[in-house]
Formats: sequence, structure tokens, C-alpha cells
Amino acid sequence: MNYNPILIIIILVAALIFYRQISSMFQPIRGNGTRIIITLLLLTPGSALIMNPNAEVTPVEVAVALFLGCVISIPLILTTGYERRENGRIYVKKSLAFVILFILIFTVRWTIRGIIDMDSDSRMLLFFVSACGYIIPWKISSYYKFRKVYLSNRELQRNGSAF
Repeated sequence: MNYNPILIIIILVAALIFYRQISSMFQPIRGNGTRIIITLLLLTPGSALIMNPNAEVTPVEVAVALFLGCVISIPLILTTGYERRENGRIYVKKSLAFVILFILIFTVRWTIRGIIDMDSDSRMLLFFVSACGYIIPWKISSYYKFRKVYLSNRELQRNGSAF
């Protein structure tokens, strides 16, 4: 099976997430935060990897991949935050640590891809599971952090406070 299209999709999804995160540092976030959660739909094409009969992985390998993904999500969660600025709009907090962390995660995943000695179907499944393990908790946490700032911002606007 030719995995070049899948690799291109993975790179495009990573680039999209990176672009959205960086651009949201400079542009206010519109809406009530549902767009943060909707980006999880980008993971749905990868769910076909779970049903791949050629992927021969044990439940322990899947559990380890999921655990490592959850561990990776912790620094992502800690470096993602939202703030209300002077104009009364909500922005992602500027964080050089997040940018470095995101590039580091992508680089480590790309490097490990060449090191792991298993068939490509199994490797793709484990990488997808680990990606879900850090993207899903990170996005859910980001949504809750945004909603906290969003609701306090609405309360301030309702009370007529400028900041």
C-alpha cells in the first residue's frame, strides 16, 4: 500500500493546526469556541487505520501509544492559554514555548517513524493512536480554557466594564 497520500494528509493536518494556532495569536477568536472542538473532525479520516486488518498490534502496544500520547498532551495543555486584550476580544496567548514544542513533537514523531522496526500498517496505527492521545485532550482542554475566558468576557461586557 502506498502511504505517500496519508503522509501528505498528516503533514497538511499538522500544518493546519500549526497555522491556526499561530494565526490565532494575532487574530481574535470568533464565536463561542466550537471551532476549537470542530478541528477534531480532522482526525476522522485516520480512523480507517484502526479498522485496517493488516495492522498487527497488540493491545499493550496500543495502550502504550495512547499513554505516550496523553503524556505529550500535558505540555501542550500547559502552554496553550487564552486572554482578553484591551479591545475586549479573546486571543490565544502568545507562547514561543508552544511553537517550539509543536515543532519538537512533529520532529520526534518523524524521527521515530524511521526507527521503529515494524510493518508500516502497524506503525501508522500506533502513530495515529498516539496522535489521538495528545490531540484530543489538548483540544478539549483548550476548549474549556477558552470557555472560561469567554464567559468571564461576556460577564464583563454585560456589566459594562471596559476591561
